[in-house]
Amino acid sequence: MMQAPELIAEVLRSSGAHIPSGDTPLAELEGWDSLKGVRLVLRLEEIVGRELSEDDIERLQSVGDVERLLKAI
Repeated sequence: MMQAPELIAEVLRSSGAHIPSGDTPLAELEGWDSLKGVRLVLRLEEIVGRELSEDDIERLQSVGDVERLLKAI
């Protein structure tokens, strides 16, 4: 199973980047913008095999939120 920091590094297209874990807001990550947010949602939908609900998407505010979603599948 893919881990949140690995997935976020993939979305940022920065394999060498250190992605902090926990409650670090996605918006505070270097290089993060709205396009990266869209890429994250699309990639998560591929991984979980379903379309994410608006609530799921709204809850994706931090690295920890991404981790929780990945663990819920």
